[in-house]
Amino acid sequence: MTAMGLVGLDTSHAEAFADVLSGRDGASVRGVWDGGAVRDSDYVQSFCEEYGARRFDEPAAMVEAVDAAMVLTVDWKTHAALAEPFLEADVPTLVDKPLAGSFEDIATLEAAAGDTPLFGCSAVPFHEGFTALPSGGSERTLFAAGYNDYFYYRTHLADTVRFLADADWTEVVSSSEPGTTADVHFTNGVHATLRFDGSPEDATFSVLDIGETTRTVEMESSSEVLSRTYDRFLDAFLDVTSGNRDDTGRILDSGRLALAIEAALAEGRSVTPDSPVLDTFEVTGESFLADYDPYY
Repeated sequence: MTAMGLVGLDTSHAEAFADVLSGRDGASVRGVWDGGAVRDSDYVQSFCEEYGARRFDEPAAMVEAVDAAMVLTVDWKTHAALAEPFLEADVPTLVDKPLAGSFEDIATLEAAAGDTPLFGCSAVPFHEGFTALPSGGSERTLFAAGYNDYFYYRTHLADTVRFLADADWTEVVSSSEPGTTADVHFTNGVHATLRFDGSPEDATFSVLDIGETTRTVEMESSSEVLSRTYDRFLDAFLDVTSGNRDDTGRILDSGRLALAIEAALAEGRSVTPDSPVLDTFEVTGESFLADYDPYY
């Protein structure tokens, strides 16, 4: 039985993920900590009672009580500090999207992890249509489109194309195409064009995959689709906790790619992994947190 610790109940993911884990014979929600940024104390207490979890006053106090942890706070600037004690104690840790707001925070996560598996970022790549697509390849072009044109949501596309390319990124270019568009190149020759400002009324993520064959996938944001996607996402994390997979390299590179895209869009230029602009570039989350309203 994998005893899971939830760090932050800010978003709807906490309830959705707890529901998935409650339906698994081999997992349970053992511990909960919340800092009060979004939820009040009554909500946290009710959550703990519903899922039979112990409430902790400090995240670090939970480390010895759980087998794995999920950092789910909406403010990505808190992710590295909250995940660090778990990773340093060799507790496999899922960090929700966006992974971090700076390369410095990603370096902190990488150093804390060492040989401990790190998982997380967006669950969108685990949609059944995207997991059915091949990974890697060469002379392959991906066209990806999303909605809600902001860092918190753009990372869905960044994580998805990194998942499909199955290789590290080498360059991000702010495109002159209409709308908010970026081009990404990967070490294996895969190329991706990402369009972030699709209509929120459609609420879909779509990929056109052109390689040896041409394939299209459209992910709707219905509750049924999201539930199935979360199932596969958390199944993968449970595989991580049992030692059957390790996505750490992909997660770290995906986090860096999301920030490189933001830097390229902000600067209107090409960005590579060693571009000096990334040393100090940061996306802060305070204003997003101030306006954030969870779905439930």
